Amino acid sequence: MKVINYDELFADLKPSGYVSEDANGIANTLICELYIQSGVGLARFLSVDRCFDNHMAMRVWVQKRLDANSGYVVDDMYQKLQGELYELLPQHGSWL
Repeated sequence: MKVINYDELFADLKPSGYVSEDANGIANTLICELYIQSGVGLARFLSVDRCFDNHMAMRVWVQKRLDANSGYVVDDMYQKLQGELYELLPQHGSWL
């Protein structure tokens, strides 16, 4: 009888819009803290699929970062991602 590793199978078939509970919580906190409006355009700065609205783009970006950092601590990742966001997003008035 063949043994199926469901974690590997799920990871292979996971849709690009999959968001874990940790990623959702971190993203929601960042969305509220940074006053990210609903709408579109944020995906371009986060280098995620442009089909996502701003809030989902944030969730997908956080999930990608969590996937790349196994063994993370949620609070530590939140701090790290918050810093990364400040570097990624254009600062208001910096184009003057």
